[in-house]
Amino acid sequence: MQLCAVCNNGGVTDDAEPQCGLRERKKQATRRALHDAALRLALEDGLEHLTVEDISAAANVSVRTFFNYFPGKEQAILGEDTFQADEGQAIAIMSEAADVLDGLRGVAMVLAAGTAPHREQILMRWQLTERYPALLTQMFARFEESNKVLASAVAARTGAAPDDAYPQLMAAVASAAMRTAVRRWTAGHADQSLEHYVDEAYGLLRGGLAPDGPPGPPVAPGTSGADRAG
Repeated sequence: MQLCAVCNNGGVTDDAEPQCGLRERKKQATRRALHDAALRLALEDGLEHLTVEDISAAANVSVRTFFNYFPGKEQAILGEDTFQADEGQAIAIMSEAADVLDGLRGVAMVLAAGTAPHREQILMRWQLTERYPALLTQMFARFEESNKVLASAVAARTGAAPDDAYPQLMAAVASAAMRTAVRRWTAGHADQSLEHYVDEAYGLLRGGLAPDGPPGPPVAPGTSGADRAG
């Protein structure tokens, strides 16, 4: 007898396991259809005019089914968090890395690799979050959840507590690096992969945030940047 965690059955026969897999795939397909419909309609008609009924009709499901997947239209637009790190995986990557920054880059690369099939949806989602600040606020709340995972991974590597300054700071740095990489990726710079922009961001961090361009004139001791600009 085998256990089927997906279907939440205490025990099933061997031939029931494929049925559980099919059921889960159907659920994922419905979730994607609702997410895609919400993104498309919000861009076409505006968030203020979008209704749950519209999304449900476009996805060819009932309103009742909609609420089995999302509590509201904003959550349907945001969909599942593509950039949410798994704590166990993050800790494992961090433990094998050369240092903390390399570990954070490794986690970011794993997350970036999973986005390749979803570039269009991520692009639409970022367009909407920039257009509607309320969505951006909810997106940042998701990044906070990811920050907790990253802080725990850094803490496990360094022996600190997750709420100590260093794990918190490095998690925030990693979150900012990922946001920057995603923005550049969705902007279509040279049509590169997200991994390219993750590498770019972490290369800058590794280099002490030195810009790629030529350095400006040196600032004399005791002179601020504002004094030089003036």
